[in-house]
Amino acid sequence: MPELVQVARLVGRLKKYLVGKTLKNVTAMNDPVVFHGTTANKFLHAMEGRTVLDAKSLGKFSWLEMDKPPHPVIHLGIAGWIYFNNDPYSHYYAVEKPEFTYWPPTGEIFRLKVHESRDEAMLADPRRLARIRLMDCPREEIPAQGPLRGLGPDPLKTEITEAWLRQKFNKHVPARTLLADQENIAGLGSWMSEEILYQARIHPEFQGRKFNDGQFERVRRGIAYVVKTAHDVDSDFSQLPSHWLKSFRFDWRVKGQTVENGEPVAYTKHVVKSAHVPSAQIKSRIEKGPDLKKIKPTTDLLFEMKDPPRTRYRLPAEPLKPQPLVIRDDGDDGVLGGVVAESDCEDVFAPLEGERPLTAGDVFRPPPTKRSKTAPNLAIQRNLRGHWNVKNKERRR
Repeated sequence: MPELVQVARLVGRLKKYLVGKTLKNVTAMNDPVVFHGTTANKFLHAMEGRTVLDAKSLGKFSWLEMDKPPHPVIHLGIAGWIYFNNDPYSHYYAVEKPEFTYWPPTGEIFRLKVHESRDEAMLADPRRLARIRLMDCPREEIPAQGPLRGLGPDPLKTEITEAWLRQKFNKHVPARTLLADQENIAGLGSWMSEEILYQARIHPEFQGRKFNDGQFERVRRGIAYVVKTAHDVDSDFSQLPSHWLKSFRFDWRVKGQTVENGEPVAYTKHVVKSAHVPSAQIKSRIEKGPDLKKIKPTTDLLFEMKDPPRTRYRLPAEPLKPQPLVIRDDGDDGVLGGVVAESDCEDVFAPLEGERPLTAGDVFRPPPTKRSKTAPNLAIQRNLRGHWNVKNKERRR
């Protein structure tokens, strides 16, 4: 699914090819699923002959500001994208080959043609999961309308603070789910949230309510680092850093995936399939026991930070001492405490004289068998006194 930086890449192409131009010969497919709350006919009347003033985005939503209302608001869904006939490399996948070899691509939803030009822009979505809405309001009020009203802050426009994370990460919910929630932070999806947690060295299933000060700081810096780095390369996947998890994150059904340093990539089972590196992302140091107290991730953090000591559930500085051994002595029938001398426990650990009596474990007992579902044979059943019912068997003969 196109996420925050991919939508920002698309908005840059819309500004380059459509802003300041008049649309002509607009066509649209009559699809009541994609056109949410409107129709293709209303979309044609809203676009035909209008001039595009600007293109903006908020999270995964993008819209065109026209010279007069209504304005189209587009959500690309999982596989939707806006293609341009004069720019076959506008997609965010590898640039070694063009994204299409013929025009138009499959899955056409609408096509915008520029007046007195051969430039075209087309929204294609073969899976029909994109959504198009018309906002009949002034263009300054578009972010406060419809589904845009309930979105969280956009990391490209607003800095995510530690106080905001503390306010949202207060539930027993995995960190991967909290980051991908659009009400918390707009635009973060599957691969961006997994990359942020990998750079912060936090397991995707680690609950947000258990975060400490150092983990909140790492997540905040991870969001700023991943968003800025991906936006600087114009969200081109082929130019992302080689040490990123995204460079080696593929389908969860593909086995043997490893990151750059050879560490294996695993996928969670209890949450939505989330890629992570188990050797670098420890789920919980408390649940695993004190042996993992001083485990250091095999891969160092990309940004230097010091993790402050935990204030809750802190492990002891020294290993736990064993409790004193308590043994009942057969000689004086007294309970010994503290350190037991060898002479006191000679008679306790001495072998028993004579034959060992049988115990319940020595008696052979056949394992219980399941009752047969077939009808019981009444001729060979016992009666109430435990005797065989031989009379019925003789009568049948």
